[in-house]
Amino acid sequence: MDTQISDFSLASLLALGVFLAVTIPRSLWHLARAIGGVFGRKDRSVDPWLVAIGLSTLICAGLVGAVVLYSDRTQRLLNASAALTFAFLFFALPAVFQVLRAWSSQHGHKAQVLSHPLVLLAILSLPASMAIPTAALMRATQAVQPRAAPADNPAAALVDERFFTDSEIVNDPEDYPAAQFLQRYATVTLPPPAPGSRSHRRSFLREIPMFTAFWFDQTTNMLTFDAADTFGVLVSRIAHVRANWAFSIAVFGYKLLCALVLVAVTFDALLRPIGERIRRRRRAERP
Repeated sequence: MDTQISDFSLASLLALGVFLAVTIPRSLWHLARAIGGVFGRKDRSVDPWLVAIGLSTLICAGLVGAVVLYSDRTQRLLNASAALTFAFLFFALPAVFQVLRAWSSQHGHKAQVLSHPLVLLAILSLPASMAIPTAALMRATQAVQPRAAPADNPAAALVDERFFTDSEIVNDPEDYPAAQFLQRYATVTLPPPAPGSRSHRRSFLREIPMFTAFWFDQTTNMLTFDAADTFGVLVSRIAHVRANWAFSIAVFGYKLLCALVLVAVTFDALLRPIGERIRRRRRAERP
């Protein structure tokens, strides 16, 4: 079966790679200096936001490693407590912290959040940062013997039907002309893996862009005030199962983090300049 990858998923994955390559060395260096300051002389040049980014990055790396290495134990834990899916929110924190770091420093530097070189990169990397742990979770919860997909849910052949189902793009494609246009002209098709290849690893890598598209839709819906969903500008062919309350709350929590990013960008780009103009006008009107 061919794998279709959205160009937007590829852009998000590329942005994540660049973002991590730029921020990880600096954030881990500041984290090491902060830890050294606990046991020695305090370093006042340590950036607390970079310390938070470094710490959250280490937590994310540890979670992914634990899920991949201990998949059987992870599956038992998830069956015992579905609330463990809330750990997904850790993977959005590095990018969110980067946006908040720029927002907190803009008053002193007299610069807008969007002018910070890493902010747009961080926002674009959000979907990919959530897709990697999602693929790891689906790999951990995969049944030993794969089940046939139900007729009303072909997506179950690719993902766990407890978490995902077909989106409306698959069920009613004629109602989503914009999504069909994007699928036709902004999609890369990969051939199926060769027989006898290392299908486990290749399948995992092929699932990441699919989940990136899912989180890309969640991100654009929030950052566009739900305009993307209203006009059907969607790229994902899967949707989360609403009956899975734990994963639904995790998706909602991710959207709240996106709302935090939206407030920071909107306040800095729109509301703050308006407020400054009002204050200047009032000062000019004073006798």
